Amino acid sequence: MKNSKFIEAEQIAFEEISDSYAALKLGEEKFVIDMDTLYDLAFRSAAFLAYLENREEELAEADGDEAVCACKRVH
Repeated sequence: MKNSKFIEAEQIAFEEISDSYAALKLGEEKFVIDMDTLYDLAFRSAAFLAYLENREEELAEADGDEAVCACKRVH
């Protein structure tokens, strides 16, 4: 894999190229994509965000369960 770069949200931008193409700017890199790819990118981003949120909730619930279990052991 090539070098990874960290970018801030402010460094992400979209530009309309034509009816069929858009440019995605990530930092100093610019990528031209078609509209189908843009839709796919949007759905994949939403799905990944939902996955991360679900995992965070599961970890929070597990932490909560451990606290209850520890309390029951004391009493």
